[in-house]
Amino acid sequence: MQQVMSPRFPLKDGETKKDIREYLFEQMYRFNGQPTPLFMAEMAKEIQSRSSEADPDEMFQSFLAVLNKGAHERHENIRSKKCPPDDYIVFGGRAFIETLIEAGLKVIILSGNPNDQVNKEADLLDLSRYCDGHVYGHTDAENFSKQFVMERLMDEEGFSGENLIAIGDGAAEIKATKALGGLAVAICSDEEVNGSGVIDENKLPILLDGGADCVIADYREPDNLLNLLTGK
Repeated sequence: MQQVMSPRFPLKDGETKKDIREYLFEQMYRFNGQPTPLFMAEMAKEIQSRSSEADPDEMFQSFLAVLNKGAHERHENIRSKKCPPDDYIVFGGRAFIETLIEAGLKVIILSGNPNDQVNKEADLLDLSRYCDGHVYGHTDAENFSKQFVMERLMDEEGFSGENLIAIGDGAAEIKATKALGGLAVAICSDEEVNGSGVIDENKLPILLDGGADCVIADYREPDNLLNLLTGK
């Protein structure tokens, strides 16, 4: 995202490229979990306010090109067995999912990315088998709401907010979970070294402001984590 967005931002008086990077990080995490076109529309307005031209559709297509290139590289690495799938999952994630399944909990993947892409990646990462068909992305970016999807699933599956635990790194799912009466867990994983146990300080304030009930760096000690989240 930085690669696409940073060069498009004219500097204001007294502003540096570092200021732009920090601003974009803040906005990226604020919009994380929401459809990318919404983020692009907001950034286009900011660029235009700086007396420069910006087309949100063109920006979105440029971002998709970079995103698809990265996804293609991940897919090839997995298919060729150059990297195991777990290299692309937050540390301890698979063990934690299996712990949830063993405890009788249902696992749902919900992303702000396109539905086909989310399901393809879930298959490649060998995560779909845990979800019993509950892998969701958007089919219409402009009319997508994580809270709406959560509400629909709660109605279809017959559970209430007190039985909802949502783990995510975007403010959208944190706010939606709190609005529905669930437990909102912020995953602030280290983007540079998977499994370092270090919390990403860039994500932290955005997710805390969104109402996160607790913060984790990754999914180490899955049994203890599940006991903590379920109050055992």
